[in-house]
Amino acid sequence: MLDFYIVDDDISIRRVLANIITTRHLGQVVGENGDGSQAFNEILEISPDIVLMDLLLPGSDGIETIRRLKEAGSGSHFIMISQVDAQDMVSMAYQSGIEFYIHKPLNVTEVLSVIGRVNELIQMKKSLSIIQKTVEHIKPRKEKDVPETQNSNLRSVDVIISNLGITGEAGSNDIRRLVELVCMKKKSLTGEYFNYKLGDMYKMLSLHFEKNENYHHSSSEVKAIEQRIRRTVAKALQNLATLGIENPHDPKFTRYSTSLFDFKEVKQEMDFLRGDSNYHGKINVKKFIEGLILHLNK
Repeated sequence: MLDFYIVDDDISIRRVLANIITTRHLGQVVGENGDGSQAFNEILEISPDIVLMDLLLPGSDGIETIRRLKEAGSGSHFIMISQVDAQDMVSMAYQSGIEFYIHKPLNVTEVLSVIGRVNELIQMKKSLSIIQKTVEHIKPRKEKDVPETQNSNLRSVDVIISNLGITGEAGSNDIRRLVELVCMKKKSLTGEYFNYKLGDMYKMLSLHFEKNENYHHSSSEVKAIEQRIRRTVAKALQNLATLGIENPHDPKFTRYSTSLFDFKEVKQEMDFLRGDSNYHGKINVKKFIEGLILHLNK
C-alpha cells in the first residue's frame, strides 16, 4: 500500500485529494500540511511514497521545498499541483525533481492517471533495484578467459538481459536464440556482410523451435515469435528509460541507451514516463539484436 502526503494551503483541495486516494483504494494519507516549511521536516521524517505538493505555498513554495527535500536525500516521489501553466515555471518544477504535474482545478481522471503512472514508476524502480543487486554478484570473466562458444555467448546475453530487467519476459528466450542464429550465420560468412531480414530470421527461429523436441513454448509460429520479441524489447526500453530518469549517469543507462536503442527514442520514452508526452519511444528490433551482438564481440 502506498503512503501519501499532501501539501496545499487550501484545505478543500487536501480533502478532495485525500478522498480520491482513500475511496479509490490507492493507498493511505499519512500526513498533510498547508505550509511548505512545516511540511519539509514531516516529509523527511515520514518518508512517504508519494508527495502531492502545491506550487504556491506559504513559508516555502513547492519548487523550493522539493529541491531542499531532494538535497536532503528524500526518496519520495513528487507530484506538483498548480493552476500555473507558464512553461518556465513548469520547467523549473521538473528541474526541482517532480515526476508529474497535475493542473487545477482538479480532474479526478487526471489525478488517477498520474498517480497510476507514478505507482508504475515506483514498482519498476523496485524491480530494477532487485535486478541490480542480483547482477552485482555476477563476476564478469576476463575476455581472454572466455571461450568463443555458443554457450559463452548465451551467458553473456543473459547478463545483458538481466541488466535490462527482462529475464522473466516471454520473449527473452526468443531473443537469446535469435542472437545465436544470427551469430552462426555471420560466422559462416566470414569476410562477408550478412544483411539479413528479421522476417527471415523469425522463420528460421520458428523452424528451430519446431525441430527441437525438448523445446516447450507457448507458440512457435512466426507471428507469435515476432510479437513476443517486440513486447520484450519494448519492456527493455521502458526499464532503461526508468533507470535514466532515476540516474542518467548509471553505467547501464549510458552503456545500453545508445548501443541497443536510438537515444532519441529512449528520451521519448523518458518523456512519456514523466508525463511530458503522450507517446512512447519507438523500438528497432534489428538495432537491438545487432547491439547485443556488438556487446558480445567486445
